[in-house]
Amino acid sequence: MKVRVLATADIHIGRRPTRLAGAETAARYSCAQMWLNIVRRAIELEVDLVALAGDVVDHENRFFEASGPLEDGLIELAEAGIPTYAVGGNHDFDVLPKIVDAVGSEWFHLVGRNGRWEELVVAHDREPILRIHGWSFPTATVASSPMDDYRLKADDSLPTLGLLHADLDARHSDYAPVLREELLASPVSTWVLGHVHRPRWEPPRTGPGLLYTGSPQAMDPGETGPHGPWLIELHGPRRIGARQLAMSRVRYETAEIDLTGMTDRDELESHLTASVGQYLADLDAETLEIVEQLSLRLILCGRTPLSSQLELLTRPMVEQFERRYRGTTARVDKISNETLPVVDLQELSEKHDPTGVLARTLLALQSGDTSGEIGDLVRKAHTQMLEAHNASAYAALRSDSPPDAEQVRRTLIRQGRLLLDTLLAQRGPAGEVEELYYQ
Repeated sequence: MKVRVLATADIHIGRRPTRLAGAETAARYSCAQMWLNIVRRAIELEVDLVALAGDVVDHENRFFEASGPLEDGLIELAEAGIPTYAVGGNHDFDVLPKIVDAVGSEWFHLVGRNGRWEELVVAHDREPILRIHGWSFPTATVASSPMDDYRLKADDSLPTLGLLHADLDARHSDYAPVLREELLASPVSTWVLGHVHRPRWEPPRTGPGLLYTGSPQAMDPGETGPHGPWLIELHGPRRIGARQLAMSRVRYETAEIDLTGMTDRDELESHLTASVGQYLADLDAETLEIVEQLSLRLILCGRTPLSSQLELLTRPMVEQFERRYRGTTARVDKISNETLPVVDLQELSEKHDPTGVLARTLLALQSGDTSGEIGDLVRKAHTQMLEAHNASAYAALRSDSPPDAEQVRRTLIRQGRLLLDTLLAQRGPAGEVEELYYQ
């Protein structure tokens, strides 16, 4: 018998997408609304159950805001005869149990309360169809692997679904670090995982399938690409298929635009507008049918004499640009200048002055070199950027995902180019960098 599961995680009811044009627009695409859309899709597809892998609710102080939409959705599912199985994550470890108790529905099951592994069997017309192994966060942080205490068994009489909110392949984490090998050695058919907002499906080969559903609603520029719940079909313990149902009507993307040869403002503006228009035209018809709000981050690259002026020249585009194409409204959220001035870095790198040192550093960063002093530089910058991102002073402004190593590398290159421009502007008549003295 085929078992159909609609699976998702990290709904974060209580949140809204960031970087959209105003609070009213963001409210139309709230995570609470996404939850209700998921419920209706589950009913439309007549799935056997809904599985939620944690962080259904955003924070404890969202209890009253979240309980209404969550309860409404659970009632709709129950009336359609669809049970819901969930595990608690780090955001809703103490909120979800309250909501389950408040709902008091036999159709909503919180699996693995208090950090204890639990097995539940899903039945259809009193016939067992699926086994669920689940574990819920007992506190906001868990520094050890939940798999250390996993002792549940499974056989081929039923397919088994593992439900877990965890930090995969992290040896040190406050959010239930688990290793891939631990999951692959378990007797389940496939794991449904929460915590990471970027979706990823690894079909079963020598062990269980691994599915990070990602957040169903794209919420910030770090959550690029299509988002939505996943439809899992289990044709027995070892035949499993999964596909994403792209439902997020908000999408964040990054596009690179080459400015090589651009020499004046009019040419630049025309090229940027045409490039964004072409980006929209190249999106497939299915994406354009689903996505209503497209937030773009542009990365400007290439060599141009306008390099040092681009921040000023492109500011109006960030503040004013809006393009509508076949029902999709596109706006530019941010423009990053990674262009090169019209200088030969290779030639400069042969010099024995500060410009030469900086040119050699930039060449190494551009090549992706992570060895020696360059690797130390990237790691140190990454640590400092993470500290700044997590600083309590900036909590109210924090909406992007934490910077990753690639973002750090790009930032170092961008700042290095600005410094190189400054150094080159200080060259004396003989072409050497003048020494600066401070009193």
